[in-house]
Amino acid sequence: MRIPQLTVAAVAALLLTACGGSPLDGKTGPEVADAAADALEEAGSVQVSGSIEQDGEEGEVDLFLQGEDATGTLTMGGVDIELLSVGGKVYLQAPPEFWSGSGLPEEFAAQFDGQWVVVPAEGASEFEDFSLQGFIDELRNPESSVKDDVTTGEVDGKDVVVVEQEDGSTLSVADDDDAYPLEISNKGDNPGTLTFSRFGEEEDITAPDDALDLNELAGS
Repeated sequence: MRIPQLTVAAVAALLLTACGGSPLDGKTGPEVADAAADALEEAGSVQVSGSIEQDGEEGEVDLFLQGEDATGTLTMGGVDIELLSVGGKVYLQAPPEFWSGSGLPEEFAAQFDGQWVVVPAEGASEFEDFSLQGFIDELRNPESSVKDDVTTGEVDGKDVVVVEQEDGSTLSVADDDDAYPLEISNKGDNPGTLTFSRFGEEEDITAPDDALDLNELAGS
């Protein structure tokens, strides 16, 4: 019995597809980084966790970013800060020592214990990097130039393509149809390592009902 040539060709094509190369095969470092930015933007949400250094202080990040909103915790200088970003406004809940360290008198800062506080617009801009769009922009326009050559590796048992920048920073991207960024190791101005997970999940992020407004308290 003769097997039709068309059938043989179809089976061969199927086998080639099953054993085929990565969707990131042949892409340069900048192209892989762009693919990661596109995948993150399409996902619309992500959990970001890890360590980061700002202004010489070691800190921790544990945030869920969804669209323009965010919820989670930042730890800077050993102080835990609860953060909410909803509808373009940033809210913080932090112990009195955080507020006194920000320049408020201690007796005034004590009033903020256990309270959500609306951050004034000029202060809220400092948190723009801790947003979904902030990370997407960083992937597309990193501080240091991205090298063309890439390598491969693993992050939590998943195959990744590793992109390196001139300053030694690395970006590990899932070697999959969804080229999600899985890990960033920053060697630049704000060194640290961040991991990414929970792509495309949803949370109900709402503004607190009883937040204190610093502008109103100051009479402005």
